[in-house]
Order: sequence, then structure tokens, then C-alpha cells
Amino acid sequence: MDEAVVKQLKSRIENELRQRELALLEYWLEELKKIEAKRHQDLAGLLNDLKNLINRMQNRFKVLKAGPER
Repeated sequence: MDEAVVKQLKSRIENELRQRELALLEYWLEELKKIEAKRHQDLAGLLNDLKNLINRMQNRFKVLKAGPER
């Protein structure tokens, strides 16, 4: 393969990965902001919401780690 083509493909892949990572971080940041915006009355409520978020993240991690079903 031509070196210029390889550089172009590499650049395109890196850009796509960067865009996906930005979207991912934006999603989880928004979820954290939702928890913050609730203005919990007590620590127990905040902990419960944080545990729910952690559980959602762990579930998503497991799904991604398992890979596509075939």
C-alpha cells in the first residue's frame, strides 16, 4: 500500500476513535450532571444514585467486553 494512503487511513481511524470517545465521555458526564442536579436531601439518596450509575456502567462494560453475539 502507498504510504500516503496508510497515513490517510490512520488519520481517519484516529479521528473516528476520538469522536467516539468524545461522545462516550459526553454521555457519562451528562449522566453525572443529572445526579448532581437532583440536589439530594441526604447522603443515602446520593449514594443510591451513584450506585445505580456504577451498576449501569458495569453492565455496559460487560456487554462490550463480551463482544458481538454470533
